[in-house]
Amino acid sequence: MVRADPAKYPIIAHYFPGQALVLLGDLQGSVRLMVFGLFVFGLGTSPLAVVQESIIVRFFNSHGLGISMAIGLVAGKGVSFVSARTTYPLAAKFGRHAPFIASAILTGLSFVVNLIYLLVSKWLIRETGTTLEAREVQNEARKRALYNVSEARALEKVARKRYVNLNDVLALGDVFWA
Repeated sequence: MVRADPAKYPIIAHYFPGQALVLLGDLQGSVRLMVFGLFVFGLGTSPLAVVQESIIVRFFNSHGLGISMAIGLVAGKGVSFVSARTTYPLAAKFGRHAPFIASAILTGLSFVVNLIYLLVSKWLIRETGTTLEAREVQNEARKRALYNVSEARALEKVARKRYVNLNDVLALGDVFWA
């Protein structure tokens, strides 16, 4: 799930460049470039939301998960409402490019915060005693295999139990697929 492994997050990095393309398209007056930027932005936004919700579940699964998820959802909708209410005043006071510039700055800030999380995630997980994910358990098993084979085998069993088999997803009922 969430690890400080940049190779695992290539699509998440699309939301900031996408927003930058939207800003560039606005500055150049190119609707096509703006639409392409929104497309690129969309490629990264949904996976980012999934990862952020996974982080919330990971850290709050033993206490306060419901309220944490609710705060995350309400914050997202609240920010959308605030942005809709501030777009026109920004454009009226600072010019028609101001909402796009503000949006790009806020997206860049969000991107930096996500990079900071990636850098401190291993430390944060270790310090909070959060349950390790399958890949993390597997990596720990590889490390311990050098000096304790039986412990490594036990960790490998735990890791196998935590992986999701795609064949199991296909077996979900009609209610899930509807």
